[in-house]
Amino acid sequence: MTRLVDHLLVLLLVLVVPVATARGYRAFVRDVQGGDATARLREYRHTLVLEWSLCLIVMVWWWLAARSPAALGLVLPDGARTLAGLGITVLVLALMVRQWRTIGRLEGAALDPLRAQMASVIDLIPHTETEFRWVQRVAVTAGICEEVLYRGFLIWYLQHFVPGWAAAIAGGAVFGLGHWYQGAAGVVKTGITGVLAGLLFTGTGSLLWPIILHTAVDLQGGAIGRRLVTPVG
Repeated sequence: MTRLVDHLLVLLLVLVVPVATARGYRAFVRDVQGGDATARLREYRHTLVLEWSLCLIVMVWWWLAARSPAALGLVLPDGARTLAGLGITVLVLALMVRQWRTIGRLEGAALDPLRAQMASVIDLIPHTETEFRWVQRVAVTAGICEEVLYRGFLIWYLQHFVPGWAAAIAGGAVFGLGHWYQGAAGVVKTGITGVLAGLLFTGTGSLLWPIILHTAVDLQGGAIGRRLVTPVG
């Protein structure tokens, strides 16, 4: 059963967060391009505070509403569903390792296609070892918090109105729109990723597998970005 607080939280995720994130990103880009050397670290820290705050709000509300952790995906169901989740996760991680090894062999102009793919977030790429460590923290944060918010909570909410598969698709669309600061290509890419994560969650009944894969994807994305720039310290 949904309550007023649930509706308000969904409104926050669907409308307020995307608009605020887009506005903040534009300001961040202006700072970076204006030569502000501290802009990236501020952006990383802001992301950590925002996502953990939203996640904490949802978790506290979930506890106050006396809801089951299983409804939020904070469980590992017995049997075939967990085995399927484990198998899919291991397979995807193996493919990511293979991809990373391929990227590690690229040099010079061979990296240009990757630069083109990351053009919309080029200003977020870490340029120092300190920035890279903060990006890793952001990756872990996103892997946990965004899955709790956009898979666990949002899909739970949407399933009150549509079937599970439709909730996964709708939740993925919302997740994609939350990345509209990355442009149309970024919305489509993250939207598709969100749909797949949602289907993995609804299929296995656990957030563990989407959390692991989301974290791995973001960690690899940060490492690829680091690979594309010249270290400056």
